[in-house]
Amino acid sequence: MNKKLFALTAAALMGVGIANAQLNQNSCKFLGNITTRGQVQPNVGNLKYEDLWDQLTPENETKWGSIANKEVQSVDEALSSWNWRSADSEYQWCKQNGVQFKFHCLLWTSQYPSYLANFTGDRLKKQIDIWFEAVSRKYPDLTVMDVVNEAIIGHAEGDNNGQAKTFKNNLANAMSPGSQPSDYKWITEAFKLARKFFPNTILIYNDYNTFTWQKNDFINLVSTLVKQGAPIDAYGHQSHDLDDYYKNNNISNFGNTLKEIHNSITQQGGRELQCYITEFDISQGDENTYETIMKNTFKPMWEADFVAGITIWGFVNGATWRDNTGLVTAQGQDRSGMKWLRNYMASDEAKNVKAKFCGKSAGGPSASVEVSKSTIVLGNSVDLSVTLNNAEGGVRSVTYYVDNNKIGEGEKFTWTPDKAGNYSISVVAVTNSGDEVKGTASVNVVEPNKPYGGTAAVIPGRIEAENYDEGASGMAYYDQSSGNVCDDFTNFYRKDDVDIKEIDGGAAVGSFQEDEWMSYTVDVQEEGEYNVVIRLGEGNDSGSLSVELDKSNVTLKANVKKLGEWGTFEEVQLESVNLLKGEQTMVIKNTGSWIDVDWIQFEKVGGSNVTETVAAPITIGPNPASSVVEVYGVTPVCVEFVSASGVVVKKSNENIISIADLQSGNYIVRVITENGVTIKKLLVEK
Repeated sequence: MNKKLFALTAAALMGVGIANAQLNQNSCKFLGNITTRGQVQPNVGNLKYEDLWDQLTPENETKWGSIANKEVQSVDEALSSWNWRSADSEYQWCKQNGVQFKFHCLLWTSQYPSYLANFTGDRLKKQIDIWFEAVSRKYPDLTVMDVVNEAIIGHAEGDNNGQAKTFKNNLANAMSPGSQPSDYKWITEAFKLARKFFPNTILIYNDYNTFTWQKNDFINLVSTLVKQGAPIDAYGHQSHDLDDYYKNNNISNFGNTLKEIHNSITQQGGRELQCYITEFDISQGDENTYETIMKNTFKPMWEADFVAGITIWGFVNGATWRDNTGLVTAQGQDRSGMKWLRNYMASDEAKNVKAKFCGKSAGGPSASVEVSKSTIVLGNSVDLSVTLNNAEGGVRSVTYYVDNNKIGEGEKFTWTPDKAGNYSISVVAVTNSGDEVKGTASVNVVEPNKPYGGTAAVIPGRIEAENYDEGASGMAYYDQSSGNVCDDFTNFYRKDDVDIKEIDGGAAVGSFQEDEWMSYTVDVQEEGEYNVVIRLGEGNDSGSLSVELDKSNVTLKANVKKLGEWGTFEEVQLESVNLLKGEQTMVIKNTGSWIDVDWIQFEKVGGSNVTETVAAPITIGPNPASSVVEVYGVTPVCVEFVSASGVVVKKSNENIISIADLQSGNYIVRVITENGVTIKKLLVEK
């Protein structure tokens, strides 16, 4: 790999700042783990990821099938519409905590996007190209990644009722027309494409049963890739077959097997590759057997100078993909293998092992670009700064581009975008010695929040939980799951990621979990004291949330016990609060377990109810809509939906109206009341 072409990162350099409490004190190799049920932290006892591990691999969140959710025509469309949330949050967490982030994986014929099942040829290749480039723009400073996963013949072929085998054939022909999965040419082409977009990332081929049943197949595949000219840097042993090795071989001889495989790949391929232990786990309920396998396999792996890092595949029993593979119990207590691992990693023997390849500094010299905010509101500015690491001669110039148009220069630069959008900022830095550093950073520019329906919710009055502000994720709301996953009501009521469920009489926010929140623009009509009631539901354990109003500087706490079946609600009386008059922002945030939220109501103490005398404007929402719309501000005599050709295609006298029978398109909505007719425009998107 050309070390003169440095990688430019989007934030702080990965893999630095190892905490003293971490198990690994070796200066070069990493000891990592994976996410637990889609989250970084296991939420067990006092365990903290950053106190144990110095590298993280998302178990599922960076797989192609977890991110890509529809066919796209451009990288920009992929960046704006695919489901990047979980991968983004884990990537940023790693940066903030000095933990190295590994991408797993680009191509796999098991968890691929379902919409690609019948894609072939150029159509499939276009989606692959977009996927590779989109990942490179999202995560420009990746140090280590699995490029292709489980491609040995027979592997990852039986999934999806055998469709995975067909997809493997389609994938092979799309990557290398006329080739077969068994000739591995498609894998070589995948590595060439990966090198194009990831010039400084360690590129790994990853597979399983490599110590036992497919040892020779694995050696043949990897060495063939090298001979075909694939720019492959490393191979990965998943290591899920350690239990089989224990049963069928002399476990004390494991180190020799590890060396035999490495030497065979080197001899047959013609050059030495790095080795990574990518998915280490042991499935044993018996503690003596568990410890025996652990110390007879982990120790020779760690002490092999060609092994650059080890990633353990899960660490909480009951939260791993196979039974009895957790290092700690569900209560956070160390199992026998973890006790041994702690003692071994604290020894000078483990701290001082030698390494031909340094996993912590994988990818070679690099630099960092600091972005003051990854998401900004249109009209605001973002500060960018560049620092080169291990670059010779200092910095001569730094130039910033958007769509090949220069927007500024200098090691520090302030940019004010003139329109909303998800921007990929290309940066070119030139050192005094003439080396060129290239890369990208991302900034998402969003429109300011708008009140739902265009008008602030009035206090005193009742505010429906589902009528939070219209705006971007992180601005108008924060939700941890992609799309509306609540009771399979896809795009029910609104089309963003907040989970909304249908209930008697309307809708409510459901599957509302800890740390999620919604923001509301409210207008307090009169200063004074208010009684507050919130309608909540809880079917698991007990729930809690907070309600904050910024201008009035008040925070309310609400609790609800388990009520039985989901869909059962309780009106919870909160403490009275003093509110200042005027428009302000209210935020409802979950501070406990899963909960449903229907509405919150403010009633003036000792005074008139202003909402009884203030006429609300007539509005329709959501807009655009897909399945349901609601008429606000009036009880209609009739609501008519008029198509673009002028034909009345639907009538209703309800406030909440199903539009499941309407086709996508623009409509005129006539809201007929006793006082006249109000005309509204509505866009229906299916």
